[in-house]
Amino acid sequence: MNEPAALDAVYTTDEAAERLRVSRRTMIKLGRDLGACSMIGREYFFSERDLLDIWQAQRAMPTSSRGRAISVKGFLSDVRLQHSLQRLTQKKRKRRQ
Repeated sequence: MNEPAALDAVYTTDEAAERLRVSRRTMIKLGRDLGACSMIGREYFFSERDLLDIWQAQRAMPTSSRGRAISVKGFLSDVRLQHSLQRLTQKKRKRRQ
């Protein structure tokens, strides 16, 4: 039988926010928007993997020396891929005339 996977370090919202140097409110918003947190009751918890996913999702786009974005084939994180797929599969709202 396979051994259960070890759980990464788990951080409270305050600990995670301090680690990423953002406010508590921003940490909760990022975690919920990206699906990179766990919620038990009213409390939010973040694993080491969640923090890495949030950090990766917040990476700035590279720019050239002229200030324009350049095309770079980069790493697409699991969180960004999931978010993109959700947007593509959501039902479009009908516009009111």
